[in-house]
Amino acid sequence: MSKEQDMDRPEVIEPEPQGKGRPTPSRREAEAARRRPLVPKDRKAAKRAARAKRDAEFQREQIAMKTGDEAHLPYIHRGPVRRWARDYIDARTNLASYFFFLAFAVLLLVFIQAQFPDAALIVMLALYGLMIVMLVDSLIAVRSMKKKMDAKFGPERVPGGIRWQMFGRTFYPRRWRRPVPMVARGEWPAGAK
Repeated sequence: MSKEQDMDRPEVIEPEPQGKGRPTPSRREAEAARRRPLVPKDRKAAKRAARAKRDAEFQREQIAMKTGDEAHLPYIHRGPVRRWARDYIDARTNLASYFFFLAFAVLLLVFIQAQFPDAALIVMLALYGLMIVMLVDSLIAVRSMKKKMDAKFGPERVPGGIRWQMFGRTFYPRRWRRPVPMVARGEWPAGAK
C-alpha cells in the first residue's frame, strides 16, 4: 500500500474496553465475602477495644458538658432548642436552686428537734412552706419557658420531655449544672423577653 492510499483510509480507533475489568462474583462468593463471625476470634481484645471506645466517647461528652461544645454533648442536651431552654433557665434567678441548702437545713433540724420541739415545729412548717414556694416558682418558670419556646421555634420543633428536664435543672445550684450555664443571670436568650 502506498502512502497516499493509507492517508485516504479513515482512521480506525479501537474502542476502550468497557466494564469493571473482572467477572461478576457468584452469589456464593459474595455471601462468603460478607460473612463475618458472630463472635470475634479474640473476645478479650474486642472487649477491651469496645470499652476503650466507650470510655473515650464518655470523656468527650464530659468535657463537652463543662465547655458547652454542642458537637460532643450527649444526645439529650444537643440542639438549638435545648440550648435556648438551658439559657432561659440559667438566665433566671430560681428559688429552687437553693433547694439543697434547704434540704441540709431540714437534716440539721432533725438533730435539734428533740431539744427544742416547739421551735423545731415552727421552723419545719416554715421550711415546708418554702419548699412549696420553690416548687411553684419552678413550675411557673418552666411554663413561661415553654410558651416562649413555642412562640419562637413552633410547637412541632419543641422536643418532648423538655419541661421536666428544665424543671429538674432549676433545682440545681448554678455551679453544679451540667452542661454548664453559658449565660450570666439576666442575660436572656433571643425571644425570651
